[in-house]
Amino acid sequence: MLEVRTGSADTVARPRPDRVRRLAPPVLVVALYLAGSLALHHRVLGGFTTTTIGRVTADSDLFMWWLNWTPWALLHGENPLFTTHQHYPLGVNAMWNTGTPLLGLALAPITLTAGPVAAYNTGMILGPVVSGVALAAALGPYVRRWAPRAVAGALYAFGPFHLAHTSAGHLNLVWSVLPPVLLYLVHVLFVRRLERPLRTGALVGVVLAAQTVLYTQTLAFGVLMLVVTAAVLAARWPRRALAALPGLCRAGPACLGVYAVLCAYPLYLILAGPVRPRAPIRDVEFSGADLANAVVPTSLTAFRFTPDGPAERMQGHLGEQGGYLGPAMLALLVVAVVAVRCTALRVAATVGAIAYVFSLGPTLVIFDEHTGVPLPWRVFTGVPLLLEAEPVRLQIVVVLCVAVVVALWLDRLPSMAPRGARVAVAALTAVALLSWLPADRQQTQSAATPAFFATAAQHLRADDVVETYPRLNSWWYGGAEPLRWQVASGMAYRTTGGYFIGSDAVHDVLIESPWNRYQIGAAWIADGKGTPDEGYAADAGAELRSIRATVVIVVPPPDAAAGPILDWTRRVTGSPGERVADAWLFRL
Repeated sequence: MLEVRTGSADTVARPRPDRVRRLAPPVLVVALYLAGSLALHHRVLGGFTTTTIGRVTADSDLFMWWLNWTPWALLHGENPLFTTHQHYPLGVNAMWNTGTPLLGLALAPITLTAGPVAAYNTGMILGPVVSGVALAAALGPYVRRWAPRAVAGALYAFGPFHLAHTSAGHLNLVWSVLPPVLLYLVHVLFVRRLERPLRTGALVGVVLAAQTVLYTQTLAFGVLMLVVTAAVLAARWPRRALAALPGLCRAGPACLGVYAVLCAYPLYLILAGPVRPRAPIRDVEFSGADLANAVVPTSLTAFRFTPDGPAERMQGHLGEQGGYLGPAMLALLVVAVVAVRCTALRVAATVGAIAYVFSLGPTLVIFDEHTGVPLPWRVFTGVPLLLEAEPVRLQIVVVLCVAVVVALWLDRLPSMAPRGARVAVAALTAVALLSWLPADRQQTQSAATPAFFATAAQHLRADDVVETYPRLNSWWYGGAEPLRWQVASGMAYRTTGGYFIGSDAVHDVLIESPWNRYQIGAAWIADGKGTPDEGYAADAGAELRSIRATVVIVVPPPDAAAGPILDWTRRVTGSPGERVADAWLFRL
């Protein structure tokens, strides 16, 4: 008896072979994706707390600020969705900005221990990994074998869209988890029988609420394309759609009810909150993709069949040129749609084609030339909130659909290709997949901070409001550095400046705090245009006081003489100033 029991205990203690076999593929996929992301961002690994991923500094500094703000606000009794630590005294509405409070919470342990630079870099590395794994998992109902799912997840994680937005430091967009989740929900809601509609609807409401506090634009696009997918399925199978309608009618109110409860305050901030923009924040005519990008790769793609010149002529900057498909991938998609008799494949291709047309925006653009040809997205330019969305970012749905088609193609390839055509089909597949291989071109930027800010709290009062020079603004290179300085100070002060989307009493839309007389005078001096007179200096000082600034901190630029700026600041503030480490502090 004792021997039998010992054997049973040993059997329970050891992992079951079938369980190991089930866990091995997803664990291997996670490891491979993580290795790929680390390789892509190898330049940041040697300076994980001193450099940031991305070729510009503005957005990386902005995301670091928000990643720091969420845990700091919660620990100090502040509102994580609204802040006056920027753009004081009016403040900034996080729901109209890239506040990403969900990521702020998820990365808080890193932010509070290793700092926001490390948290930002961690988020940039993990975002594509989690997104790719989400797609590989979501393909489970459609593709049984893990190998095709893993390839599809890799295409999604490291495809042109994520490469482009990684280069721009768009943390909110490299976390593209919602589209794979919606892919799985298509199966749950429209394909299989909806057995528990109320519970399913409530879970969908939770998912949409989570995306709301990650990035609202992805939410809007996701819901739009979910509706498009439902319409495509209903058009193909109207009887099945009618049969599914009662369950959907029960799930819908449950979804909306849960979402309304969870997102009541975020929705208030979006629809009626303070300092929200009161006019369109961008010109919709310039918010679509360039048609040329479908066949013209950027420098972020390893194998380019065109010189760099044509890519530089496309509409938008590198961070928004994520719509590359390429001749080989396009050929593979056509072959797959024609050769494979698979409903899911053809639905994915149809939805992807619709998403691609939408991504072109309201007017067809080819090599930055506006042809004047109207496109379907123009219908949505009159829809509230969608008017503010950038259709070019629907490219993530296109990449998702391409990955799904490739997964279904690979899953059926071994059994369907005629023997004589297998070599040609395998070659086309290999070339198509390799045509999306990332280039080793991801850049990093320094996240150095003046030494003064590490001890700024010792020299400032708890209620101080700071004006900084250089000015805090939206310039891509260095403009948002003062946000990083504020974070390094432990949020020891509020600042009159800001990089944000908002408004004030005069401006219906702002992307940075308005210029004041002090900053205008400093710019005149820095540009060699002369020194403002005493009257202007007095007005500049009065204006700083009117926006409740109490301190001016000047960080002398390393490549310019600081004397004239310091003299100007003395005249405006009436203070001789105090040098502390590598900065000057002037109290009004």
